Amino acid sequence: MSTNVASGSQDASFVQLFRLWSAARANGRPVMPDIHTEAQAHGFADQTAAAAASLFCLVEGQVGRRLSPGKPGDREFTADERALIGILRQAPMLQPGRGTRAIPHGLPGAISWAARCLCDAMGIEFDHGIYALQAAAANSQDCPFAITAERCGSAEG
Repeated sequence: MSTNVASGSQDASFVQLFRLWSAARANGRPVMPDIHTEAQAHGFADQTAAAAASLFCLVEGQVGRRLSPGKPGDREFTADERALIGILRQAPMLQPGRGTRAIPHGLPGAISWAARCLCDAMGIEFDHGIYALQAAAANSQDCPFAITAERCGSAEG
């Protein structure tokens, strides 16, 4: 399954929020104005930007490193972007701390809460026909945010 910006409007909108958040932070700018403006442009609820920023910060804190965004205009999602999408797709059905095949380590309560709030704000509902991370990583018990040899170089920068 190729996961790219054109694959789904909610996924693409969510990844755009992440990329704007990452770029603002990397450039030393406040992150909220850019992602709030983008969320409003998509018609998402007012709390979308705050929930997204919380989720991104909490996930980075949990995995112990900065997440790797794609560059503006990149059509392919990075592994970290796909893993974040996986959290959103799984969040509505997860109980905090309990895992699934796609998120084997479960989600701490704060991350689960932030992901569910973001799903509510973006109008994302759990669809039993959709399973996050259907790539090979989903069939293993590895954390989708784990740095692999393939991604090591992109995660350090």
